[in-house]
Amino acid sequence: MQRQPLLIDNQEARAILCMLKTNVHDHSVYRVKMDELKGLVESLGIEVVGEVIQTRYRSFAKYHVGSGKVKEIRKKKNRLDANLVIFYNILRSSQKLNLMMALDIEVIDRYELTLEIFDQMASDTLSKLQIAAARLEKQTPFYKLQASVNYTNDRPFFRAGGEYAFHGQLRELTRSQARINEEIDKLMEEKSQRIWKRKNELGYPVVCIAGFYNAGKTSLFNVVTGDNKPVSDRPFTTLSSKYQKRFIDYETTVIFIDTIGFMLDLDPRLIQSFKLNLLDIRSSDVVVLLLDITDPLLTLQLKINEGIRLLREIGVNRSRMLIIFNKLDQAPEREEIIAKELSLDVYSIPYMCISAAEKIHIPEFLNLISDRIRYLKENAPEAVELSPFRRAETAVNRVLAEYPDIEVPSQMMPFGSLIRTILSQNTASKNTTTAYNRLQDQVGVTPIKLLEAADEAIKEAIKPSGMYNKKSKTIKAASKLIIEKYHGDLGQVFKLPFNEARDRLMEIPGIGPKTADVTLMFSNNSKVVPVDRHIARIAKRLEIVEPKASYEAIRSAWQDAATPDRFRELHLALIRFGRERCTARNPDHEGCVLRNICPYPEKVMETNQNDAESQ
Repeated sequence: MQRQPLLIDNQEARAILCMLKTNVHDHSVYRVKMDELKGLVESLGIEVVGEVIQTRYRSFAKYHVGSGKVKEIRKKKNRLDANLVIFYNILRSSQKLNLMMALDIEVIDRYELTLEIFDQMASDTLSKLQIAAARLEKQTPFYKLQASVNYTNDRPFFRAGGEYAFHGQLRELTRSQARINEEIDKLMEEKSQRIWKRKNELGYPVVCIAGFYNAGKTSLFNVVTGDNKPVSDRPFTTLSSKYQKRFIDYETTVIFIDTIGFMLDLDPRLIQSFKLNLLDIRSSDVVVLLLDITDPLLTLQLKINEGIRLLREIGVNRSRMLIIFNKLDQAPEREEIIAKELSLDVYSIPYMCISAAEKIHIPEFLNLISDRIRYLKENAPEAVELSPFRRAETAVNRVLAEYPDIEVPSQMMPFGSLIRTILSQNTASKNTTTAYNRLQDQVGVTPIKLLEAADEAIKEAIKPSGMYNKKSKTIKAASKLIIEKYHGDLGQVFKLPFNEARDRLMEIPGIGPKTADVTLMFSNNSKVVPVDRHIARIAKRLEIVEPKASYEAIRSAWQDAATPDRFRELHLALIRFGRERCTARNPDHEGCVLRNICPYPEKVMETNQNDAESQ
C-alpha cells in the first residue's frame, strides 16, 4: 500500500532522529534500536536526513539530552533543512516543550510516532478508540503545560478574578478522555463475556498468534484458517484482533486469534491502552511468539527476550508459549543454525521454522500446536511469576470471591451522599451512619439549612464521627459554594462527564479525590474505584504499586485489573478485606486468600529475623 508523505506545515517531513544512550558499554544494541526507529519513520513516508546520539549515564532534566546536543541538533536542522525531530527516548511534557522552544521545530518521541502509525492503519471503531485514549493519555499533560505557558497573562490584570481562558479547552480534553474511556469500558465488559463464552460454552482451545510487527502474523493466520485478511508490508496492519476456527485433527479444533504486534521497548502505557488485545493474549491456551527469521541475529535475540518478557508481564507462562520463526523461504540456510546461534534450548520453549508465504512446515506447525494443547491438558502449567498487573487481577478475583454477598448501600441524593462521605473520613461506618442521622434529625441535610445553622449545632450533631470541628467547617464551606455556584442543586454537576464532575467536586473546600470519587460512585453510579487507607495498604503490600504511589496511581492500578461492572463491589470488598484480614497491625497471614501471591509476609519474617539476629 503506497503511503503519502507526512506533511509538516504543508511541506514533506524531513526528520532528524535522536537518542540518549544511557548504557555507555552498549556498542551494538542501540544501533538495532535506531535502525528500527528509522524503519518506523520511513513507513510513514518521512525522509530521514540525519541523526544525533548522545551517550550519558542519565538524562538531563530540561531537554533529556544536554544543552550542547540541543545546539548541535539546531545547527543540523538548519543545515539539512529538517522540519521534524524524533526521539527514540520517551520525553516528559516539560522536555518536549523545552525542546520545541529551543529548536523552533516540531518534536515527537517514539510513543507519538507509534500512535501516528496506528492512526494511519486503524480501520475500525475499537482501534480508533484505543488510539485516541492512548494519545490523550500522553498529550493531555503536555497541553496543560503548553497552555499554562502560553496563557499566563490571559486575565485583565494581575490576580484578577475568574479562570484562565485555557481552562475551558482543558475541560474539553477531559470530557473527551472520559467519553472514550467509558466506551472502551463498555467494550471491555462485552469482550470479557465473549471470552468466557468462547472458553466455557464452546470449549475450544484458543491459540493466539502474537509477536513483533512485520513478522507475518496475519499471513500465517490466513494460511492456517483459510481466511483472507488484508496483509501489508507496513508495520501494525493488525490493530484489532481477528478470530477464526480451524480443525487440526480428529480430536483438536482450535480458535486462532491474530492480534496486535509488539515492538522493542514498548511503552507500558501503550500496552495498557490496548487492554482489549491483552485480554485475548492472556486468555489464550497457547501463544505463538512469531519472529522474522531474516532479521539480524542480534535483533532476533533482543526480540525473543523482549517478547518473552512482555508475555510473562501480561500473564502468560512459558509452558503456553511457542517460538516460531517465519519467512524461512527467504533464508533457508538459517533453519539448521538458528537454534545454536540463539541458544534456544536455554528458554525451554518449543520452537520451529516455517514459511507462511510458501506454506513450508505448516502441517508440522499445526501438529506442534495440537501436541502442546494435549500436553497442557495432562500437565498443570508452571507457576508464573506474577507481574504487578497480574497480581492485582488475581487479588480482585479472590477478594470478590471471598465476599460474594457484599452489601451495596442504596443510592443517595447527590448532596446527602457528599455530606455522608465527608463524615466518613477517618471513622467507622457505624459512626458515620449515627452522625448523619443525627445531623438529618437535628439540622437537616440541605445546603440552605446547613449554611444557616449555628456552627455549634452542626458540631454537636456530628460528634459521633469524630474530628467534628474540621468536618463542620468543611460542611459549611461546601454548602456555601454549592448555593453560590449551583444554586443549591449539586445534581447539575452529576450530569457532567465523570472527569469534569470530579474536578468540579474537588473545587469545593475540603473535598479531595477520594471524597469526590465516593460521592460520584454511590450517588451517580460512576465507574470508579475510590481509594481509602485500607485499599491503599493492600495495594502497597501486594506491591501492585510503588511504596510512595499517589492516590491516582493506586486507583488506576485497581481499575486496570477489574472490569467496570465490578468497581463498586471491589471497592467495598477491599475495604472489608482490609478491616478483617489485611489489617494495619497484626494482619492475618494464615487465613489470607492472597497469601501465596503476597510478598509482604516474607518481608515481615525477614525483618523479624534480622531484628532477632541483631539482639
